[in-house]
Amino acid sequence: MIAVSLVTVAFAVLSVACGTTLLVLVWLDNRKTGLDAGITNFRRHIDALSPEARRSSISIRTPDNDGRRR
Repeated sequence: MIAVSLVTVAFAVLSVACGTTLLVLVWLDNRKTGLDAGITNFRRHIDALSPEARRSSISIRTPDNDGRRR
């Protein structure tokens, strides 16, 4: 009876420790994302595009563009 109780307590302590560790890791990961995360992801996406696809995206972003290439 004591061995079963000891195993149960050990399992419960291990479960709580793993759950707490998981919560801390998720909280730390969510802290990294800030307001600039969307802008950074957009810039990475634009950098990954080919030059032809990038040209149209950049021309949409620049308000002083009158259709001429620079």
